[in-house]
Amino acid sequence: MKKPLIAAFTLVTLVGLSGCDLAQDSAEKLSDKATAAAQELATEAIGETVTALNEQIDKAQKSANELLGKPAEQKDDAPAKPDSQAPMVLPAEGVET
Repeated sequence: MKKPLIAAFTLVTLVGLSGCDLAQDSAEKLSDKATAAAQELATEAIGETVTALNEQIDKAQKSANELLGKPAEQKDDAPAKPDSQAPMVLPAEGVET
């Protein structure tokens, strides 16, 4: 009478453990998906914040340049050409080494 009871207990234990393994695997997969989603949201939020911050910095620089009387920067990729008519200014003293 003890052998069928032990066999039944063993079977229930094995079924319970296999169910725990499945639950653990599912929980790990869910955790991985949640982590990936959180990282994606954080990256997106940081990107938007950086873009907004850059826009605010650009506005502040433009405002400062206007207050200082500097002309607005050109958006062209061509480098500014030095003024060939302007005299070249040399330092009064030599370079210290």
